[in-house]
Amino acid sequence: MKHYERIADEVARLIESRTFGPGERLPSVRQLSRSHAASPGTVLRAYDLLEDRGLIAARPRSGYFVRSAEHERLPEPATRPPIGGKGPVDINDLVFHVLESVKDRSVTPFGSAFPSPALFPFKQLSTAFAAATRNLDPSKTVEALPPGNPELRRWLSRRYLESGCVVEPDDIVITSGALEALNLCLQVVTRPGDVVAVESPAFYAALQAIETRGLHAVEIPTDPRDGVDLDALAQALEAHPIRACWFMTTFQNPLGYRMSDEKKRALEEEAKEHATHVSDLERKHVQEKDRLKKEMLLKLRETKANLLKMTDNQLDTTTKRTIAENEQAGEGLLFV
Repeated sequence: MKHYERIADEVARLIESRTFGPGERLPSVRQLSRSHAASPGTVLRAYDLLEDRGLIAARPRSGYFVRSAEHERLPEPATRPPIGGKGPVDINDLVFHVLESVKDRSVTPFGSAFPSPALFPFKQLSTAFAAATRNLDPSKTVEALPPGNPELRRWLSRRYLESGCVVEPDDIVITSGALEALNLCLQVVTRPGDVVAVESPAFYAALQAIETRGLHAVEIPTDPRDGVDLDALAQALEAHPIRACWFMTTFQNPLGYRMSDEKKRALEEEAKEHATHVSDLERKHVQEKDRLKKEMLLKLRETKANLLKMTDNQLDTTTKRTIAENEQAGEGLLFV
């Protein structure tokens, strides 16, 4: 546990024990910094965490105060157990029904992740767009065709490097959005009828993508604070031929959780182990198919040799032609 988390937990216990009651002012950032031998930034992170938990509220130029009882948050949702095994997805009609609320100006659409159009700076965007296109070279309009603008991909490669990831510009493909990128990934690694692991509850657009491609989904229990249950995921990977996992590990929609770095690494290791297991199974399957094809070809040749030992009176022309055709088919099976 990090230092700011320990400070936050300590203050939370003081609030729960009513040492600091509703509406009362908490120690200042400077006071907590001295008493806990922490930097002001660490204390601010602790207070931010308590704000996220709904325990305290900041007041401009006044400090931090315990929230009143009427502002207490509802209990966190419990982890929902999966409905059952793998199955097809049927959600498109429901999604479009919910998204209809976005068109109604009198309704605040909590069922959608779309922000209010009133929040966008359309006037400034229009001005910037007009200035950018006034002297635009027409040939520039085709430079951004897939895999994307070379200069942008170069800058993205630098950005990845700042995060500790070495990604060549040629390995980057610019898409029209994150959802298109995820759909392309799903298209590469799955075929209709394959199984995809998803969180429960899951992002509705992920379920739409699975439905559109004719895939099956397996729900993995997901905690609103810690994320995907890795033990349940391991069991699902053993029980089902899962080809892909669609998880949103940072600020997940709709639960909002952020998976810890340690758990992300554990998830990565679990996925790598399963991918290796799948590859081994596929390799063994291919080897078994090749062995059976070779055995069939040998038996076919043996049958031909035995038949050819027969006299011409015993072997008519039609039988000879059938043998030749079957041998040719058998040769082809070996290399398909």
